[in-house]
Amino acid sequence: MHHIYTTKAIIVKSFPIGEANKYYFLLTQDLGFIKASAQGVRLDKSKLKGHLQDYCMVSISLVKGKDIWRITGIETITRGDFLKDINKLIAIKNIFSLLLRLLHGEEKNEQLFFSVESFYNFLFKNKLSEDNIKSLETITVLRILYHLGYFKKSFDLFDFVKDDELSINTLNLFENKKNVAILDINNALNETHL
Repeated sequence: MHHIYTTKAIIVKSFPIGEANKYYFLLTQDLGFIKASAQGVRLDKSKLKGHLQDYCMVSISLVKGKDIWRITGIETITRGDFLKDINKLIAIKNIFSLLLRLLHGEEKNEQLFFSVESFYNFLFKNKLSEDNIKSLETITVLRILYHLGYFKKSFDLFDFVKDDELSINTLNLFENKKNVAILDINNALNETHL
């Protein structure tokens, strides 16, 4: 009998396989960045279908198969349909593309998860200007790089990466640091060679 793992997760990306199945990239709180499949999820009768949408935050149950994780149950926490705002959609796609680029293999990293979750929840719960969204995205990229060991502690920027709390005030304070941050991010990404 297989052990069932239940964890909070964000659905980063999915793609169809076969006639009715789907493959998912999940950033999870307890298991790290994993790939999982859902059998028959594209069928109309599937109970999982409505919950397994890209950009949703979910509580997901999985079992470890021989070669892949398999999704056995799911409960939606937040749907991704708040991303009808094009600027929010672009920000989340950029963050998730970065995760897909940098994360390879399963390794638990709760701080990374909490940083992405904080970004996701703040984006979901707040009405933000285009400048606020760009600042939020930049701060989140800094935090991702920091938690993955690609970003050195910068005296000017450390206050923005040391915890996962976000506020409009934080975004406004960051405005003066954004250009320095973008330069540091580009340097860190160039050093990854990914």
